[in-house]
Amino acid sequence: MIIVRYLLIWLLSFIFTSAIDALWHLGIFGKLYSEGIKPVARMSEGKMAFNAFAGIAAQVLVVTCIVFLVLYKTQKDGFLDAALIGMAAGVLAITVYGFTNYALLKNWNLTLTVLEVVWGPILGGLSGIFVFWMKSLLLK
Repeated sequence: MIIVRYLLIWLLSFIFTSAIDALWHLGIFGKLYSEGIKPVARMSEGKMAFNAFAGIAAQVLVVTCIVFLVLYKTQKDGFLDAALIGMAAGVLAITVYGFTNYALLKNWNLTLTVLEVVWGPILGGLSGIFVFWMKSLLLK
């Protein structure tokens, strides 16, 4: 059934995108994010308190948009198109988030803004390529 293949593409894309997003935020730049977000973070008993529903909902929306746009707009042999579409979605979802936080939040710093500006198109582009790769494997 074709719907199962689309759902599988979404699920695998969600796992891929979430894994590289976690690697960026918790691994590679974990210390910078932790130090930068603490002044604006929701806190509970001295520790950052993560709102799981909101965090997962944001990730679901980002992945859903990238999957939809890549599946809808790419043609055969469209890895470059998929990367560009993903990059645009990443800029809209993540880069805009970084700039908006910098514009509105008193303690959101320039380092976090730069990290989000850089990360948006990278995450989106990599995810777009992944979605297209899954499309080429599962929707022949």
